Amino acid sequence: MYAAVKPLSKYLQFKSVHIYDAVFTIHSKCTVALLLACTFLLSSKQYFGDPIQCMRDHNDMDFIHAYCWMYGAYVSTNITYTPDPFGHERCKPGGLGGTVPMAQRRYLRYYQWVVLVLLLQSFVFYLPAFLWKIWEGGRLKHLCMDFHQTAVSKERSKAHLGVLVKYFTSDYKETHFRYFASYVFCEVLNLGISILNMLLLDVFIEGFWTHYVDAFLAVYSGDWEMWSSITKRVFPKCAKCEVVRFGPSGSDSSMDTLCLLPLNILNEKIFAFLWVWFMAMTFLAGLKLFFRIITMFNSGIRFHILRARARLMPKSHLQRALQNCSFGDWFVLMRVGNNISPEMFLKLLEELYATQSQRKPPPGADEI
Repeated sequence: MYAAVKPLSKYLQFKSVHIYDAVFTIHSKCTVALLLACTFLLSSKQYFGDPIQCMRDHNDMDFIHAYCWMYGAYVSTNITYTPDPFGHERCKPGGLGGTVPMAQRRYLRYYQWVVLVLLLQSFVFYLPAFLWKIWEGGRLKHLCMDFHQTAVSKERSKAHLGVLVKYFTSDYKETHFRYFASYVFCEVLNLGISILNMLLLDVFIEGFWTHYVDAFLAVYSGDWEMWSSITKRVFPKCAKCEVVRFGPSGSDSSMDTLCLLPLNILNEKIFAFLWVWFMAMTFLAGLKLFFRIITMFNSGIRFHILRARARLMPKSHLQRALQNCSFGDWFVLMRVGNNISPEMFLKLLEELYATQSQRKPPPGADEI
């Protein structure tokens, strides 16, 4: 099983320069890896068997399996689950003569699409990271890579520190604003994808979120029988299938068969975990976007956040170093600070203070 998901380990490796923050990384990289792992597991027959297994005294069972898989098995209110003497569940078809009227049938149309939907979700969740990687253009790598490649070379580190000081004392406000706006757009996209994903999943698997709210409440109260009863409504373990065949004279004949859906044992656990994961992703994405809006309009919070990373620097010196610093400049400076050591970041701020002290502050200069 590990071999099926081993290729994802390379995708999850951390790069030397981080262009995403923690929430962005969890939303895009971790969620994508999780969805791809679920896709690999559900599509691996050697671990969990065939997706559908039908019971019928017939010579051409391959045809029966393919027919029920393609045209969809169905469940009915007349199909009940009853425990055997050992406490295990048995699927018992009900109805007159084992036939379920069309009006009482609920076809499991989602079943053969689960793997494709998980794969599509992984691509959609990766979209913000893909866009940001293009728009970011390697700026952080250009600004910070020398500190990782030449950690033992003090001369080159000092020279690159001078390059950073010159960069942040130059006028890149419009460039940094576009940089910041692109990142915020990706964060909005993260939140929108999380919300849209939950709505579409509820449509794809009928009443998914409503059922799982009740299911988790049952788990919280320790009622496992209720959990099993609720999850079986969403992911039934057995279903009926009506196979239509044509005889030599051209007339059609139908026969009923009982089918097992073994992958639903795994589906109910996977989607239970994804239920919690998607809710957490939506909450974190919304919280991060709220934080981003506050920092964008409140210069005092931006200053205190930056000061928390430079506690050893006097407040007046930090204010002078950051004079006329816009929120776009602050954002890029914070991203650089997250990719270099705290000692080197403190030296950068001290060099900025020394450079700004030699300049005459312009009238009406803004402070962060």
